[in-house]
Amino acid sequence: MTSESPTGILRKEHEIVLKLLDNLEKCLEKSDMKSSGRNITVLEGEFSKHSLNKEEKALFPEIEKFMPREGGPTGMMIMEHEDLVNSIKNCKDAVKTGNIERLNENGSHIIELLRQHIGKEDNILFMMAEMHLDGKQKKAVLEKFKKFDKK
Repeated sequence: MTSESPTGILRKEHEIVLKLLDNLEKCLEKSDMKSSGRNITVLEGEFSKHSLNKEEKALFPEIEKFMPREGGPTGMMIMEHEDLVNSIKNCKDAVKTGNIERLNENGSHIIELLRQHIGKEDNILFMMAEMHLDGKQKKAVLEKFKKFDKK
């Protein structure tokens, strides 16, 4: 893992999330409440480990040493993370109550927002991080990643 860059690891994890979104989309198209619920649960776990921990607690603080959070790209990504957390919660509630309309509405929102979000991170934010983070910072981020992977 030490030969990999933090952004390379995150990009690989994004590929997993994009596949989960494809599966969720298929389940929603079939109005398959049970499978949609399972997909949301798996997505929630990946999202928590990846976005809420690896990005927000490891990578973003290093990026914010050269770029402010407020009005900057990390601030926008965090706002989108909060939106996604709420939408995942709404999906889980919709599955519990059997509300297919609410599940479709929130599930579709997650799919659209998260695909765009991943595109912005992969193609803009992570490129900026690669340009500005030095080897010591990347190593520190990777060490934090290892701790989150153990949880």
